[in-house]
Amino acid sequence: MSDEENVQLFKALSEETRYKIIKVLLEGERCACEIPDLIGKTQSNTSMHLAKLQDWGVIKVRKDGKMRLYSIDNEKIREILKIIEE
Repeated sequence: MSDEENVQLFKALSEETRYKIIKVLLEGERCACEIPDLIGKTQSNTSMHLAKLQDWGVIKVRKDGKMRLYSIDNEKIREILKIIEE
């Protein structure tokens, strides 16, 4: 990974809402409509953070009908959190 990609991973983890989103998505793919309730934030706030995480290549989205399903797109996140949580 490049230095820029590494910095983006740490930016993703350094903000509470993004950290909570990542933790939820580490458990598996989630619909955008579920995430705000799971992390205790508003839909608009969550959407802003989901877009940023997607721009940084941390998460990915796929459409299933009208649903937007998010999941982790960078396995380094799993490794970093495993180290942090030990």
